[in-house]
Amino acid sequence: MAGPVSRFLEDDHRRLDRHLRESLRTPGAVDLEAYAPFRAGLLRHIALEEKVLLPVLRERLGGPPPMARQLRVEHGALASLLVPTPTRALIAEILSILEPHNAMEEGEGGLYALADTLPDGVAGEVVARMSAYPEVKVAKYYDGPRACRTAAEALALSAQQKEPAAR
Repeated sequence: MAGPVSRFLEDDHRRLDRHLRESLRTPGAVDLEAYAPFRAGLLRHIALEEKVLLPVLRERLGGPPPMARQLRVEHGALASLLVPTPTRALIAEILSILEPHNAMEEGEGGLYALADTLPDGVAGEVVARMSAYPEVKVAKYYDGPRACRTAAEALALSAQQKEPAAR
């Protein structure tokens, strides 16, 4: 049975999925108004994992969870792909990362399974912190030459980033 952190984050995955599906409801187009809550919500969801959950797990485990580096690379790539104005092709690139990423987080032995090992009091505190986490500021779209438009490009660029220092 999933714990409170898993339930919170998996519910957020489902909410984001609904927003993304809604943005694609018109064949051949992307509804930017419907895409906006997906974009802002995914950036916030990434922040919840990076700023709240991963540090708690790192502290509890005495080091980063085994999948932390891969998650960080994928989070960075996803954030990069949220920069340009979305097209159906760009959303396909996002989904090529997001679908296996979510499965890894939710799957057996994944990030959320680790979160389920947190004691009830700690898990409750994590959920409270995530619930109270503010909305993230979302910049205007940037379609210039430095904007990533493919999953491969975004993942390669993100993989070059250094790991944050341990706290």
